[in-house]
Amino acid sequence: MNKRTKNIVGIGSALIYSLSLITECYLVNGNESIGSFGLSALLLGWMNFDLIGLIWLANPLYTFGLILFFLSKESKTTFISSLIAFILALYFTQIDEITINEAGHVGRITKLITGYWLWLSAIFLLLGAALLDIFLKKNQPNKKTSEMQSKIVLRD
Repeated sequence: MNKRTKNIVGIGSALIYSLSLITECYLVNGNESIGSFGLSALLLGWMNFDLIGLIWLANPLYTFGLILFFLSKESKTTFISSLIAFILALYFTQIDEITINEAGHVGRITKLITGYWLWLSAIFLLLGAALLDIFLKKNQPNKKTSEMQSKIVLRD
């Protein structure tokens, strides 16, 4: 994947992720709640010492993968990081209840809405781009091999 395409896809993924931070992610008992706002979920999600806290780790894994996507020529680590982030984010669909206030009261997640799907899409876009980059590099002829083959052909 060329540098320009990589930048466009990476920035696109980051923009989608940013949009997820300014939208509601889920409804609790049929209503919006403070913790269901994307930025609130990002800032406070790590405080859950249960499965939600584990799922929250998709955020730093995504960020780590995005940084590597821009800075590293090797996409395997980006792929692994974003794959784990995607699996964790997808697992959120299996959560039925979530803590809704600091008193520890829980509410039932009744619907996943725009913010969640944007969050998942941003991670999926990075995952797909990393996989495509790996595939393209694997099928790209090696420069040294190409030079050696051309020298062999010239000698014959």
